[in-house]
Amino acid sequence: MTDTIESICYEYAENSLFSKDSAACGAPLKIIVYLQYKYIAELSKFLSNYGYEISNQKNTGKHFGIIHFTLKNLSALDCFNDNNNQGEI
Repeated sequence: MTDTIESICYEYAENSLFSKDSAACGAPLKIIVYLQYKYIAELSKFLSNYGYEISNQKNTGKHFGIIHFTLKNLSALDCFNDNNNQGEI
């Protein structure tokens, strides 16, 4: 799942940074992206599905900004069911 989050961030953003601190399943606790304003809504919607919320936003010009996402909702992550598709408990 961490690869999915990182791939999407790299797809939308010009540059992405991920904290070394992570949840039990490896998802970073904080993500910082430098991206165009037109992509903020799309990326925010995607990351909110994984429990992230915008914690800070800094305008750096007419078209770009630095956005900080923080993992707030750990229950949105499916840490324990990623590899548990065989009906095991």
